[in-house]
Amino acid sequence: MALKRVVGFVLLGLAVVTFFLYLSFPFLLSGTDKVFLLTASVYVLNKIFFYSSIYLLGKQFITKVGKYLPRWIEKPLLKFLKVQPVVKNK
Repeated sequence: MALKRVVGFVLLGLAVVTFFLYLSFPFLLSGTDKVFLLTASVYVLNKIFFYSSIYLLGKQFITKVGKYLPRWIEKPLLKFLKVQPVVKNK
């Protein structure tokens, strides 16, 4: 279980790195012919890393991140994932 979390966080880190590459490639490669191809391939890698890390980290991670989202996004997301929101008891 611990190895699964470590791999999930490594994939999430790779997703962050590829996200910044995705944003910077159009500026870095502006003079080449393959700007679109490289940017699209980094975008696909970003999505693969991000969604596989979310899958490995599980629904608990999504509910922790979900509380920072606006209410209109949080409700459909939690309903889609069939997860109850985390409520603090007083």
